[in-house]
Amino acid sequence: MSSTTTSRRPRVHRLGLAGIGTAVLLVGIATPASAATDVVIPLEPAGVLLEALPLDPAGDPMDPMDPTPSLLIPVPVQYNGTLAVEIPAWLDSSAVDAELSFDDDGDPNTADVTYTSELPPADPFHLAIVNDGAGTIEIALPADDNAGVDEATLLLEPLTATLGEAFTFVEPATYFLDFGDAAAPAAQTVGTGLLAISQVPCDVRLGDRCPFPTPVTAGSTLTLDLTADSVLRDLGITDLTGVLVALQALDADGLPSSAAPVELEAQATGSTATFVVPADLAAGSYGLVVAQPTAAGGSVVSVELAVVAEPEPAVVPPAAEPTTPTTTTTTVNAGLRSNTGVEAVETGSTGTVAVVAGAGLLLAAGVGGVAVARTRRRPAVEGGTCGA
Repeated sequence: MSSTTTSRRPRVHRLGLAGIGTAVLLVGIATPASAATDVVIPLEPAGVLLEALPLDPAGDPMDPMDPTPSLLIPVPVQYNGTLAVEIPAWLDSSAVDAELSFDDDGDPNTADVTYTSELPPADPFHLAIVNDGAGTIEIALPADDNAGVDEATLLLEPLTATLGEAFTFVEPATYFLDFGDAAAPAAQTVGTGLLAISQVPCDVRLGDRCPFPTPVTAGSTLTLDLTADSVLRDLGITDLTGVLVALQALDADGLPSSAAPVELEAQATGSTATFVVPADLAAGSYGLVVAQPTAAGGSVVSVELAVVAEPEPAVVPPAAEPTTPTTTTTTVNAGLRSNTGVEAVETGSTGTVAVVAGAGLLLAAGVGGVAVARTRRRPAVEGGTCGA
């Protein structure tokens, strides 16, 4: 390509979706005091980011669990040919412009040659486009000047989501073009898929790590619920058929650790799906990724879990053998009478019992006999002899 250098328009920061696509976590988090079993996670995000992905010209579907390869698929094209880019109906492309950049020196920060539709037609770096108003943007590709590289980056913007306030499109739409394939068709067409990125319970568009992790216990069953009001249904997701679930440990910053993600088996029934958190999962923070293919691309919902290890079964000591308390019999001199009106009575004896307030001597703790107060009986015959 020509050696002319122009300043390249700054690109919007793209979300890192390495591994299982859960790197939208940035700030500190509070650890819950306790975990729970049989947790239900409503798949009802407050906001959704839409990322454009070029569809594979060979027809291979996008893997929402690992969409990164789709970002890097080169579209084979020809110099002096045309490229028709099909934009999904969920994006408004009525005012779109195109920019085609070649990076001859390998410096990712600047483009060595840039063609753009914003330049006047007389400019040698004008990029001619035709917008049919129905979602197809046809681009007239430049000629080869036999200089530089044969790889280029195509950016399309502005594009805005038409699905409602809950959806935000991450601009620009990006396509990688390969001009070095001699077998490429002169008139090429590439489709555009949409990756819907969200997290619950917090809005992913805030760019913050959600401070409300979902507490769960290792070994418990979790249920995913595509609620009736979920904005994910606007993407054409009517149930959880084909849902994919994976867990990956998070580091102290909430970013995926070096440990490989573990894909779990999910059982989907209509709008719900269940899976089991591994019982041997170590306690800590984990990123749960719920991925599902859609007709237009795929959906990825991330949830941070605070996993608590399954409690050990309680150790119950064997029941102690029953013991029979030892009763000490206090021998009482039945013939002794007290002038105070208080007598010592053997356990089990009968008679009228009265509680004497302030008489501490009536409570003999630790002895078999019980000291009580009893009303003194009068002799049956007044003035009779004491004795029997």
